Amino acid sequence: MAIIKKYRKLLTVLAGAICVFSVYAQSTDDVGAVYKKIDMAIAAKSADSISKILSENKSSADYQLIENYTLKKTRQLIITDNLELARQTSLAVIDNNIENFDAVELYSYIDKAILNQQAANQAAENRKRLEEERIAARNAKSKQKIENRGNYQVVSTASGHEVYVNEQQASFSSLLWTVKLGLADFIYQKGAEPDYSSLKYGLAVAANVFRPSERIILGCDFFADAHIVTLMSSGGNAEAKAAAQKTQIDSENPQEFFMSARIVPEIAFADFSKNLFLRAGVAAHILASNDKAITGSASTFFTPVVGVALDNVHLGEAQIRAFYDYDVGSVFNDEINMAMEFGGSILLPMAVNDKTKFGLELGVQDLLLMKNAAEDGSHGSGMENRVKFTFAIGVGNVTK
Repeated sequence: MAIIKKYRKLLTVLAGAICVFSVYAQSTDDVGAVYKKIDMAIAAKSADSISKILSENKSSADYQLIENYTLKKTRQLIITDNLELARQTSLAVIDNNIENFDAVELYSYIDKAILNQQAANQAAENRKRLEEERIAARNAKSKQKIENRGNYQVVSTASGHEVYVNEQQASFSSLLWTVKLGLADFIYQKGAEPDYSSLKYGLAVAANVFRPSERIILGCDFFADAHIVTLMSSGGNAEAKAAAQKTQIDSENPQEFFMSARIVPEIAFADFSKNLFLRAGVAAHILASNDKAITGSASTFFTPVVGVALDNVHLGEAQIRAFYDYDVGSVFNDEINMAMEFGGSILLPMAVNDKTKFGLELGVQDLLLMKNAAEDGSHGSGMENRVKFTFAIGVGNVTK
């Protein structure tokens, strides 16, 4: 009988242990399922789902384990710098258990970290915005300066930097030059008193040089020609012709030589116009003749000149120039009442490389002379015109 009682107690204890183990196993399985739900909610970044899970398990005996696991996952979010989700997760724990001081402390830490991060981000954004505004203001100022100063281009300096320069500045350190050789230089002369005309052939040489700077463009116009072959002539002083025939001179074809030269410096002010030049220099108009009495051609005279020019003008690759000069020396000349010279030319490039251009220049210019009649009758009054047509080969440097 005693043995039976002993076995009954043993069976009771064993049955109780089995019940406790079953309950514990069931509890462990439930907590594991909740953990998985929390993991899934965090993966979905859903703080509302975490709050719902905690609320549903508040009455569970393992609720403390669930809270601790939630806070553990919250700390992992902090490590991965997912601060906003970590704050919402810790807040879910507090909402369900305000007495969880670990959650409150963790929430406070996360909130401060987020505020510090936002302040740092705002400071970085402010610095970026200020830098963008500074660059925009500088660019706007540069753009306005460019618009006020004309057309600019980007040029690399010797140090490797890029700067804006206008067309005049593009070649500060070099001269802009063009040299021309007139292989065919014709002059048509027409006089009023006596009525005489002639066509002569000669050669010419010319050059234009410019030195640009930011404000001022300096230049110089060089020209010289000689007409030594009379191709045709007509008219003239009849009395002088008759006298010449008595001395066996060919009075029907007077042979006069015309020569001329000018050196005229120029200046332009870039702020006003880089192509409109003021001119002042000297010129010479030379006559070599034994038949002046027949032709009535104006004698040799040297003169200062002043004038204006439209120079160094580019139309595409072509280069155009025009000028007007007043011969100041005519005021002090007894034979000539007034003299002026004007003309223009166009240089048409035929070959252009990086440094030079080679082309054909077509030019025309006119020397207009208003003459006074001599008291001794050695020459008449009226107007004399000397119109020149020049066909020249030109070569110059490339400025762009």
